[in-house]
Amino acid sequence: MLLLSEFLLHADFQVELNGPVFVAAGDRIPYEDGGVVVTRSTGEQYMHPIRDSYWICH
Repeated sequence: MLLLSEFLLHADFQVELNGPVFVAAGDRIPYEDGGVVVTRSTGEQYMHPIRDSYWICH
């Protein structure tokens, strides 16, 4: 399992979750309207709101 609290959605777009989420190998984590949806290999889905997202200027 991996504890996820923030991640790069694209090379220049950062997403910070409202709270950390445990994800396992095989989980899918798409970014959708105001949050991320963790889809387990069993098909179960969990919505997690984001705290902030922003473009990173290089």
